[in-house]
Amino acid sequence: MSVSRWVTAIALWLMPSAALAQAIVAASPDVTVGLGASPVVAMDHDVAIDDQQGGVALEDLGALPARADVIGLGLDVNGDRLVAVDTVISLPGGVIARPGDVVRYDGASYSIEFDAAAAGVPASARTDAVSLAAGGLLLSFDTTVSLGEGILAADEDLVVWDGAYFNWVFIGSSQGLDARLDIDAAQDLGDGSYLMSFDTAGEIAGIAFDDEDVLRFDGSTWSLEVDGSAMDPAWQSADLEAVVVPEPASLLGLAAGGFLLAALARQRSRDRDRGQRFSSLGFRPRVR
Repeated sequence: MSVSRWVTAIALWLMPSAALAQAIVAASPDVTVGLGASPVVAMDHDVAIDDQQGGVALEDLGALPARADVIGLGLDVNGDRLVAVDTVISLPGGVIARPGDVVRYDGASYSIEFDAAAAGVPASARTDAVSLAAGGLLLSFDTTVSLGEGILAADEDLVVWDGAYFNWVFIGSSQGLDARLDIDAAQDLGDGSYLMSFDTAGEIAGIAFDDEDVLRFDGSTWSLEVDGSAMDPAWQSADLEAVVVPEPASLLGLAAGGFLLAALARQRSRDRDRGQRFSSLGFRPRVR
């Protein structure tokens, strides 16, 4: 893979100063959309990173086949990506990933992070939300699944896989979610709060949302975290199927030794001097 593209993507995630005041959103659409005025074309196997400061870039997920739809996305503290897809795919290194599995990509190689069949997940179920969690992996499935130990998880529920057992951490019906909704993107924020996006429009606690929006639930209160169509009008035609919104502390923790931040700062300074912010980093600037 291209090391420069990998560094570019990581660097945008690690944008310092003013960008931390805005949510950096990494998301995958279910259809092809053009993001930004240029535009940057994102397909269903892509992940687009938007810093909401004018920068949009596509993640380099390596040799992920174009026929695969990215339906789950997570970020490990070391920068590795956790990815779930909708179909069986063959990856370099002899890795075969099936719907339900979670693939780890470290920028150079792939491995199976979560083997759905080995964990007892029925073959008919797909993992459509994944996130790192304190106790393991936060997961949601696209249908109701029996996970043992009395856990019958609906598609609006969240569970954590600790490597041996599943544990319920969020039961949608108990928190006012319509049973017709499917959580199709989720993130554990580490403080008892979760981000979620859904497969259809709906309303919760007086908050109307669409399938491109991201909501926050802090254990008692719902709020709108990301208004997808406000971030980019092109999202109106797409369902946001996978998302990561890194917290500032997480972003800074990813900068191994801070070299990426320093490199980005030097590059941004040169670009400002030329009046071409981000242009030489391999993606088009976004204009609002």
